[in-house]
Amino acid sequence: MENGLLWFDDRKDVSTEQKIQNAVLFYQQKYGTKPDRCTINSDTPCSKTDSALAGLRIEVRRYILPNHFLLEKDH
Repeated sequence: MENGLLWFDDRKDVSTEQKIQNAVLFYQQKYGTKPDRCTINSDTPCSKTDSALAGLRIEVRRYILPNHFLLEKDH
């Protein structure tokens, strides 16, 4: 992984989709490009895990801590 961002957001009043979109905006500001995928915890509620959200591929993994979102570029 060359450019990755581990985003933490535990706000209960914000949807998972909005948290991911906020993380994507920060990633774009920091790296000047958009991430290709977002990896989330298997217990994170997300209605779009099988499809793309904000142009991202959403992957679910147990090793990601709850309330964390790992954004990465594919190479």
